[in-house]
Amino acid sequence: MASGIVGAGGVLVPPDGYIEGIRALCDKFLVRVASEIGDVTDVTQVTSAKGLTGSFLPLSMVGVRQKIKDYFWENPVGWGATYHAHPVALACAYETVKYMLKEQIVEKVQKLEPVMMQELQTLVLKHDSVRQARNVGLFGCLDLQNPEGKFIQRLGAPLPPEVQLLRQALRDQGLLALFRPTLLHCCPPLVIQDGGGEVTRIICNPELLRIWVLNPSVP
Repeated sequence: MASGIVGAGGVLVPPDGYIEGIRALCDKFLVRVASEIGDVTDVTQVTSAKGLTGSFLPLSMVGVRQKIKDYFWENPVGWGATYHAHPVALACAYETVKYMLKEQIVEKVQKLEPVMMQELQTLVLKHDSVRQARNVGLFGCLDLQNPEGKFIQRLGAPLPPEVQLLRQALRDQGLLALFRPTLLHCCPPLVIQDGGGEVTRIICNPELLRIWVLNPSVP
């Protein structure tokens, strides 16, 4: 199985042709491949989850090529789960997808992608504590470092005072963020409006800009 973009691990975007290369290897060695990202083509299976219902209800799905679907239609397997095809979850997913299509959410996010990239790069250039940043659409991530240019925290190690300060600042500003030092994810709501102004206000929040500088020697 392959993930087209590693999300919680740091929004790691593979180079062009990566998935196609995996597909070629799987064809060569007769291995099936699945992906959990919807914009990847030429895969055998596609899985999806949280976004289907906007995370309101648990629901996931597996999409397969017609040949595979036909086989299991004639040869079903004995499998089930509490939320398998649950009517309430399916109704929620239906309304979510309808809204995304009606409001052209994907197209709006694509337009805001360069705006978010510009704001993230502003943080990289302005603050020594931000080593690098990247985003796909409005899904972004910052890599944070200490004054010595090293990761601000080792995996499993206690939180240093600077990280605790940043966590508290996020809470004080009412911002929910996936923060796994050294990775700070930045994921504004996909319904953001006004030409990217909200992206700027969220990412470059003036109260947080004071905290970005984990190096006390930098004003």
